[in-house]
Amino acid sequence: MTQSSTDTDGSASHARKELIYQILRDRICAVEYPPGSKLRETDLAEEFEVSRTPIRNVLTTLEHDGLLAVKHGVGNVVSLVEPEELVEIYTVRMILAQSAGDFFASPFPEGTARQFVDYKEVFQALEPGDVVGFGRANIRYYTGLISLITNSCLRDMMLKLFFQTSRMWLISLPSLNWGEVIVAVSDELDELARLIRLEDPIGLGLAARNHIFMSRRRILAGLGISLTETRNPL
Repeated sequence: MTQSSTDTDGSASHARKELIYQILRDRICAVEYPPGSKLRETDLAEEFEVSRTPIRNVLTTLEHDGLLAVKHGVGNVVSLVEPEELVEIYTVRMILAQSAGDFFASPFPEGTARQFVDYKEVFQALEPGDVVGFGRANIRYYTGLISLITNSCLRDMMLKLFFQTSRMWLISLPSLNWGEVIVAVSDELDELARLIRLEDPIGLGLAARNHIFMSRRRILAGLGISLTETRNPL
């Protein structure tokens, strides 16, 4: 086997592993695998038609990302985020979102504002109570927003924290008024589209920060938790 073919095989293997990681991450974050779900290496290896080794590597990465916990005698289980940790992560997310205003790629690519209107229409087309559909739409919305950031380090941090907490948003959703949530998200997306049309990256960062703040309030309300019950009242 030549060096070229070895490199090609290695690249293909890495790409396959990255694809499996993204699929499993999105399933967790859209609560297709709700907290408490057990992810079995053998089942996943059979589904993706690979050996258990790349599956084991992917599960280890998901554990490091805070999406899985390894329980003795049970295996890999989708984890919860404790309320205090949730508030801390959201506080950091707000700080990063506001900082992102200095790193949005302005002038924005043609069609960017329309893209956010499209995201809104996806949310509005969801059947009431379609939590998984909401989760999938939320992933597209947030990753679309983050893709506009030019600083790769900031972009990676914001994405990691988003995926670490998004399932908690969906867990709280059934306890909230579906119609009010859809209206709130639609208003957020309209505001982002407006700021993009105005070529206002600083305003976009501030708006993203405020939307994360409001999301945190809705999540805690849905979980029946007040900020005074945590150590971080911000």
